[in-house]
Amino acid sequence: MITDVLIRNFKCFKSLTVPELGRITLISGRNNVGKTALLEALFLFWDMRNPAVTIHQYGRRGIERVTLTTEAMWGPIFRNYDMDGEILISLTINGNPEQVTFRFNREFAPLPPTTVQAEEQQISTEEELTALAMDIEYITKSGEKITLHHFPDPNNKNRPTIQTKTSPAKISLPPAGFFASKKHIQAKGIAEQFSKLAQQDRENEAVDFLKIIEPRLEGLKIIKEGAISTVHGKLKGIPRTIPINFMGEGMEKLLALMVGIAHSTNHIIFLDEMENGLHYSIMPKIWEALGKALRKYDCQLITTTHSYECLQAAYEGLSEMQEDFRYIRLNRKGEDVSAKLSNYEMIGTAIKTELEVR
Repeated sequence: MITDVLIRNFKCFKSLTVPELGRITLISGRNNVGKTALLEALFLFWDMRNPAVTIHQYGRRGIERVTLTTEAMWGPIFRNYDMDGEILISLTINGNPEQVTFRFNREFAPLPPTTVQAEEQQISTEEELTALAMDIEYITKSGEKITLHHFPDPNNKNRPTIQTKTSPAKISLPPAGFFASKKHIQAKGIAEQFSKLAQQDRENEAVDFLKIIEPRLEGLKIIKEGAISTVHGKLKGIPRTIPINFMGEGMEKLLALMVGIAHSTNHIIFLDEMENGLHYSIMPKIWEALGKALRKYDCQLITTTHSYECLQAAYEGLSEMQEDFRYIRLNRKGEDVSAKLSNYEMIGTAIKTELEVR
């Protein structure tokens, strides 16, 4: 579980310190203050081994195409697009400090192509052999340094690849998942995780959770149509099953959350805009069920919201998990973003006295 966070030079953050995250952390603040960017910075730590990490990040923002140059792939994550700076993400995970830095390397020499034609064996002494790359240095809880390089593949300039000085297999982190606000969750991914629950005869855990939204739900099953497998739900009074994605954004979101939580213990889930697709009237029950599932499977949820009703619902639904709840409000003053931390009791006082805490 993540507790303390320090982020420097990432997107809008010059230097941001976030202390004492809980099992359930709700992040709020005005538009364009960095709520989603905070989630992205945390998930960047987890996804550091993925050469397409930033491309996927831009996709979650709704950007459909990115020019596959090093600057286009990496420049937008640096504060003010200044790639001469250094991004630092420092976390305390399960009580252990760990950190990763991202540096743009303008003089990186990648490995040569694996196959060279005879006429290409001789090269001019004037030829430039360096290439642009992103150096990633990860310091483990034991103090070991692991260095990765992301760079364009010498054999295919249109595809990013990865080279390592030390095996990335040594990077051992708890499982994590990111749920974006602007993209539907892939049915294939939900089906794969739900099938693992089904193999353990645990389908009812997801069914009971989804009944908060749809009381008519009688069961869930995997249906394969051609090469595609999807999760279908059986509703009372309807003679056939219905793909879960056709039952609304809320059903899709809750199923993805539940299978993500129940999939493995010590899972960390990053969720952008908790309230999307969910009616305010059922939010307290959702928070209550989420809290119990997170505690049962020893998982952590870090999520954002724009909604005061979502905060009120969290306060109501998590009344039996007060010690697990943290509320963080991001504030901007000039170019600096800061984080104000509140616990369950402080939020209760603010709600009762009608203080503005969003």
